[in-house]
This record gives sequence, C-alpha cells and structure tokens, in this order.
Amino acid sequence: MAKFVVYEKVAEQVYANFVDKSTASAGMNTAVNLGSGLIAGFAAAIVSQPADTMLSKINKTKGLPGEGTTSRLIKIAKELGIRGSYTGLGARLFMVGTLTAGQFAIYGDIKRVLGATGGVEIAK
Repeated sequence: MAKFVVYEKVAEQVYANFVDKSTASAGMNTAVNLGSGLIAGFAAAIVSQPADTMLSKINKTKGLPGEGTTSRLIKIAKELGIRGSYTGLGARLFMVGTLTAGQFAIYGDIKRVLGATGGVEIAK
C-alpha cells in the first residue's frame, strides 16, 4: 500500500513542478516512473523492514516449550529495539528500491501504451 501512495504522490509532484506531462516524451515519462518508483520502493522498504526482521528472527530461533508466537514476537521486539529492527536496511533499500522502480517503469509504460489516463486520484 505504501509504495502505491508514495509512487502516485511523487509522480504527481514531479509533473506539477518539473515536467509538463502533456509534452513529455515517452523517455521522460519512463524516467519519471523510474524515479517515482525508486522513492516508492525506499518507502516500502522502510515501512516493512521491522516486520521482516521480526519474521526472520522468529524463523531462525526455536521457542521455549509452551511459548506462544505472540510472546515470542514480544520478546524478540524487546531484544531488537527500534534500532535493531532496522538491521540490514541498506541492502533492503537497494533491493526493494530497484525492483520497485523497474515495476513502476513497466506499469507506466503499459498504461501509456494502453492509453490509460491518470492513476489513483489522491484527495488534495
């Protein structure tokens, strides 16, 4: 969800402030899609990193006999803290950012080829 909202808002701002969408070339539109997708990927990586770190930790460690999943998650969260829950964020930013940029470049080009107008209208 985060990446779609961020993608649309960034693209909207780029077109409002830097690029005239009506005269932009296909290459410029692809560049806007790539840039907006990269920023959206960064947002998605930041939002999802703590949950993915917790998932990795819970899958790597065995719980005590009779220990429930919720209590294990709470214990892991206390051990990690805020800083620890973002361990590995740099690699994740690179991976998710580039993948998302590529996805949105393809998405934008398909929309252009099909003649689809606009995206999700986000209330102003």
